[in-house]
Amino acid sequence: MGRYYPIIVFCASIFIIILAFFTTRIISGGINSKISNRNIKFIEKMPLGVDKSLILIELDNHFYLMYLSKNGAQLIDKLDSLKIKEQVSENISFKDILSNFKKFKDK
Repeated sequence: MGRYYPIIVFCASIFIIILAFFTTRIISGGINSKISNRNIKFIEKMPLGVDKSLILIELDNHFYLMYLSKNGAQLIDKLDSLKIKEQVSENISFKDILSNFKKFKDK
């Protein structure tokens, strides 16, 4: 058994890694399906520091602005309505960015 020991350990390690991968996938799939049926909708998060952030959530057609830190969460404001500004992402090609950079550099 002495000369086969490294091969056995290698195969066992690969098996454990594969088992951990699929177990994690199964568990995370179960959690996501439970979360999607909830009434809380996450709108936006703005980090303020390493462990501090502001979050905006929607619950029962009301919006809540909350402060999160390592010490806990605090409700800042409750809004009955909110006009949400949608971000428009433009499809800009690298060629356009490069030409704008060259124009800026030439000035």
